[in-house]
Amino acid sequence: MNGELQVILLSALPIAELRVALPVAILQYNFSPLYAFFLSVTGNFLPIAIVLFFFPPLLRFAEKHIPTLHRLIESYLRSLERRHQKKYQKYGAFFLFLFVAVPFPGTGAWTGSILAVLFGIKPRASIPALVCGVLLVGLVVLYLTLGYAYFF
Repeated sequence: MNGELQVILLSALPIAELRVALPVAILQYNFSPLYAFFLSVTGNFLPIAIVLFFFPPLLRFAEKHIPTLHRLIESYLRSLERRHQKKYQKYGAFFLFLFVAVPFPGTGAWTGSILAVLFGIKPRASIPALVCGVLLVGLVVLYLTLGYAYFF
């Protein structure tokens, strides 16, 4: 598998996302910063589409056919909802942007997209917020990676 595909897939993975893929693209594969940014952001857009369009039907399917899995997913979703409900009520879709744009563990395109589904934010409002969050976190990680690369 070539480096480009590895970077895209790495940035599409939960937890790793572009926070790992972008530094790997620059420091391991020696891609130019702009190319590494493009590949990482592209890969990190994939979970947004997957979650927003396929997660609700998956939940309905699990509810009907795999009740144990559905209970596990619902438990996880309720814990997310309890932790973030007040922030969402205060900031609305802008909360998704902030949530995705902060480069901390547990934040990112996957969780932000799940929160969009959980809070019933329509794709018309959630997609721009999530995409802008991914772009901003990509710039932050790029800056941090280049700072690290030039000092070490």
